[in-house]
Amino acid sequence: MMTKRFLSKKLALTAQLASILIGFSACTIGYSEPASTSVNLPPTDSAKLGLLTDEELSFLRDSKKLAWFGLTEEKLFTKLATRDDQGVKTLISDMLITYQAAHFQEGQGTGSTIKNGVLEPLSTSADIASIPINTQAGGFNKGTIISPAILDEYKRSPGPINLQRYVHEEDGIPTFAGAPVAIRTEDLVAGNIEVAFVGVPLALGSGWRDAQHAPTVLRGMYGLAGYDIAGGVDPSMALNIADFGNVTTDYLSLELSVDHIKEQIGSMMDAGVVPFIVGGDHAIMYPNVAATTDHYGKENVGVIQLDAHFNGKRGLAHYYSDEQSVSRLIEDELLLGENLIQVGLRGPSQDKEALQWLKDQGVVYHTMAEIGETGWKVAQNKIIKQAKSYDSTFISFDISVLDPAYAPGAGRPIPGGLSITQATTLVRRLCAETQVTGFEILDITPYLDVSYKTALNANYVMHACLTGIAMRKMGNTQPNHIDPLAFSE
Repeated sequence: MMTKRFLSKKLALTAQLASILIGFSACTIGYSEPASTSVNLPPTDSAKLGLLTDEELSFLRDSKKLAWFGLTEEKLFTKLATRDDQGVKTLISDMLITYQAAHFQEGQGTGSTIKNGVLEPLSTSADIASIPINTQAGGFNKGTIISPAILDEYKRSPGPINLQRYVHEEDGIPTFAGAPVAIRTEDLVAGNIEVAFVGVPLALGSGWRDAQHAPTVLRGMYGLAGYDIAGGVDPSMALNIADFGNVTTDYLSLELSVDHIKEQIGSMMDAGVVPFIVGGDHAIMYPNVAATTDHYGKENVGVIQLDAHFNGKRGLAHYYSDEQSVSRLIEDELLLGENLIQVGLRGPSQDKEALQWLKDQGVVYHTMAEIGETGWKVAQNKIIKQAKSYDSTFISFDISVLDPAYAPGAGRPIPGGLSITQATTLVRRLCAETQVTGFEILDITPYLDVSYKTALNANYVMHACLTGIAMRKMGNTQPNHIDPLAFSE
């Protein structure tokens, strides 16, 4: 009984220590761990280290593990100076226990667990090998089953459905760009649809939980249809466009959603359309790009990612998330590193180790620091030239690439981004001067924006790509083509 109480007290103290250490170093833990270097322990403290085991000494000398607790070499020396040898032993031992406990512990599954001799029923510290799923549930897959045409109440020939009651309707049932609705891929084929919008309302892959509302809000916001002065074309008139509705997602499981998203985007490509995918957070980049490279071949597709974040984290607890969509695609060999161009990187979500990892993978990136130094025109021309080296391009536009002044409703906003003019100019050129196979706009959290600017600018970005695709269809693919009527002289 005394042993259990002692162990319980020991675990409680360890948890308290972890809470304190993690609390003051939350910013450090949230980002990629730095490269490990050796910590030089001061000779004056050597007597204090006499009680440490070889494992504890190795832990103490590893800067990467110390950084996990927000400790630098200087901060470590301060802590050692205030403790005697037993105090140092307790400190390092508890830090090591806490660090090891943060990793998956083999053999600790669901239900009650014995840990350090203490029974912990449903303990939060007991690791779970996988999230338990009831595969025997009668409706396990009901959310992803497409309703067969034979169940339609009214029989009809395949083709898009016009929801407008009036010839010129402004306030009818909202659809993307006011386009007709396609229910099945047969509708896309029968309507000879060239571009189809589809919502993917999934918001489980990031810290925010509002990206699921973006497709609905963007459908009701203007800015996605009409004439473009720079391009000299109305894409709604030049292209056959449809709204393909939403892809169903499991609001409780990102893992159960990925395969279905990939399947649905792939079916759109099989139908011969360019999908315009409206997320959803950046976790859905994984199935969207995977569907594209599966369809066109990973050697043939270049991905142009406009984003404040590199999304290349490794070693996180969950397999899928917005922070690791890029690393998963590359590590799963679904995307070639040299076929990825990133534009707009800034902020603390990437560090030297992250940038070096991108270089090692062959990724080309253009940070906001580079853009500020070389100038926007030079950077833009370089990006276009690089994109033209691929047979086709998939554009991944995370709304965080815009400065928060233009998109306060971003899931992970970072100051110092592109202006809406810079972004739309680059997107229009990419869509006019390269063969676009798909476009996604992600991480829009509209309810975080008390104004309408995020949704408006998101639609304006998509309209820029529609304009570029229409320009390409009309043969206007020369570099930075601007319609002559955009100038009065």
